[in-house]
Amino acid sequence: MAKSKNEVVSRTVRVTLSGQSVDLLEQLAQQGIYGRNAAEVAGRFVDNALQQYVGPPKLQLKTK
Repeated sequence: MAKSKNEVVSRTVRVTLSGQSVDLLEQLAQQGIYGRNAAEVAGRFVDNALQQYVGPPKLQLKTK
């Protein structure tokens, strides 16, 4: 089955990470769960963090 076209426009952003962070991203990429390479894994993590940041507001309980 052909892969459907991604309708989201992507842009490149350059970042600098510690060697330890890059190593972790590469290890995750080797597992193939979050992406095929360190850059894809990093992109997925950034996207997920941003979605959580701007996600729906949490329930706030009224205080007496």
